[in-house]
Amino acid sequence: MADLAELRANIDEIDRQMITLLAERFKYTEEVGIYKDQHGLSAQDPSREAQQFQKLALYAEQSGLNPRYAEQIYRHIMDLVISRHQELKTVQK
Repeated sequence: MADLAELRANIDEIDRQMITLLAERFKYTEEVGIYKDQHGLSAQDPSREAQQFQKLALYAEQSGLNPRYAEQIYRHIMDLVISRHQELKTVQK
């Protein structure tokens, strides 16, 4: 079995990768927010969210992650994105 330092080093590397991916994800969601503002679309799309949560639950199950964990994490991410999209609407006006 790995020692504590090795386990933590592995966690740190995964955290680095996750932050890199989150930064990339937020770059795209920023573009989506700008698009939505330019085209008069709502900051929130409940239909899209429902589709995403279905896919996320499947991805979680396939990866051995409790789907509720994935839902909670992504609910927070999506709420941040929606908040940012609302800010963009306010700033652009």
